[in-house]
Amino acid sequence: MNYPTHILLPVILALLCTACEINRVSPIPDTPVSLDIEILRDAPELNVIGGFKEFITPKTVYQYLGYGGIVVFRSFEDKFVAFDLACPHEIKRTVRVQVDMSGIATCPVCGSTFDVGYGTGIPSSGPVAYPLKSYTVLSYGDKLRIIN
Repeated sequence: MNYPTHILLPVILALLCTACEINRVSPIPDTPVSLDIEILRDAPELNVIGGFKEFITPKTVYQYLGYGGIVVFRSFEDKFVAFDLACPHEIKRTVRVQVDMSGIATCPVCGSTFDVGYGTGIPSSGPVAYPLKSYTVLSYGDKLRIIN
């Protein structure tokens, strides 16, 4: 089959632009993140797949919890992931997504939903066009360190 170049090129460009939409960077402002967790002591909820723990108020002067707080989730692939709780559509510290064990985070204001169960944070419904802001999780034994 021979496709004319004037038809094939716009189709390829349209597909590339559509694919880029998923990789958008969250508009949540960069703020310091430094959180050390001992799972058995600080977050026993993380002992099961689908378990999560939210951190909104620092316990020490050395804890930095991002823009709207942090949620740590044990993904369905048995990995720890962390996201900022602030909704990237609302962009307010006080508008936080609500996470459940099904791996869905939902904004109570705009109704947007995000996938956290598989560790992506990408939106699955609603008016939002950006993923949740993600943070790096370093795991060693029973301890986690969340940083940006």
